[in-house]
Amino acid sequence: MFARLDSDRRMKKTCAALLLATISWGCVQENMVDVKPEAAAIKVVKEDDKPFRCDVLADVHGTSRSEDKDKARHGAENDMKNQAAMLKGANYVLVEIDRNKHIGTTQVNEAFLAGKALKCKDPDKS
Repeated sequence: MFARLDSDRRMKKTCAALLLATISWGCVQENMVDVKPEAAAIKVVKEDDKPFRCDVLADVHGTSRSEDKDKARHGAENDMKNQAAMLKGANYVLVEIDRNKHIGTTQVNEAFLAGKALKCKDPDKS
């Protein structure tokens, strides 16, 4: 059996293509990010909705994959919130970059969000 594989170029190419397809399938599957309990209270906002008195703590980003575009974006938001929760006092995440695209020819969407973790003063407690 292996002698035939060694002598048949087409068989080698077929096996290589099958192996590559199998490996790459694992890289494209759904990857939803869940929000951690300590990040649940952090609010995700765009520039127009952010509070006025805020300190920037750090840059954060999030990625997530799903066949549903909205689920992929929600997972990326969760990823950003989880990163912000690791910073002392973060209560908002400001989204500055928002990208959502199909991965190759699959049905899987990948969402990428980037922005800033903020520590904002609550206007009601000023």
